[in-house]
Amino acid sequence: MRHFSWTGFAALGVALALGFGAVGVVAQDKEAQIQTRRDTMKRQGADFKAIQDYIKGEADQAAAAQAIADLQSIAPKIIDLFPPGTGMDAFPGKTGAKPEIWKEWDKFKAIPAALASEEQKLAAAIKSGDKAAVGAQLGDTGKNGCGACHTPYREKLS
Repeated sequence: MRHFSWTGFAALGVALALGFGAVGVVAQDKEAQIQTRRDTMKRQGADFKAIQDYIKGEADQAAAAQAIADLQSIAPKIIDLFPPGTGMDAFPGKTGAKPEIWKEWDKFKAIPAALASEEQKLAAAIKSGDKAAVGAQLGDTGKNGCGACHTPYREKLS
């Protein structure tokens, strides 16, 4: 005949509690990763605005140069902002990252290199001081860099 062990039962309870607690921590970590991603994208938007302000004569060339330098520092880190399990399917309303990102991971991973190439051209245009060239390249950077990701892989949140 088997004896009931409170110790075994208690150990099982603790293990279950820790397991469920770990799931909660993982969800919180993923939400923090989503927030970091969103903050980074907002920072990129602010950098784009600084460059637009330069084109319009509302900011100086140094501010535009600082903005492009910041953009260039972000591009290599973009892929790390999209760990698996942080898409809109897992966190509806908190992110617009479509599941297609992870289904087409190799294609998605190639986009930051294209963005970096566009940003290099933008940096050269800013350095030249030719605002018309900056404006044209800013448009290309938005279309071929940012848009290459946002169009297929992002759903705008309301």
